[in-house]
Amino acid sequence: MVMIHNLDPESVGKMIQLDLADLDGEPPSTIGEFSFHGCRGGVTAFKGHPPWEFHGQGDELLFILAGHTELTVLENGNRSVRTLSPGQLAIVPRGRWHSNSAPEGVTMLWITPSAGNEHSWDEPSI
Repeated sequence: MVMIHNLDPESVGKMIQLDLADLDGEPPSTIGEFSFHGCRGGVTAFKGHPPWEFHGQGDELLFILAGHTELTVLENGNRSVRTLSPGQLAIVPRGRWHSNSAPEGVTMLWITPSAGNEHSWDEPSI
């Protein structure tokens, strides 16, 4: 069965951004999750700072639909910080700790490996 989700600007604008300060776990995908070539994906709409993530078995794709996020990636003792805006797509390479900070809110499509993932509320040492 073909899955079709409407992610046009009007539909994305109606998605409610969850405040991560009010949650004790990962925010649910606004469209539900889907499988894609050994990965899982979805759309999340949140404001705040989620936990750090590490994907040991594959890259992660992030596509910004609305809002902005500051993506921080830790690699080889270095810290790379980029602000992502609507229409931008980021690929976080396998084996890099990373986190998003979106104090004003962000809505993004994500595709991440199904296995080999770690999460930490504490920033990993680099």
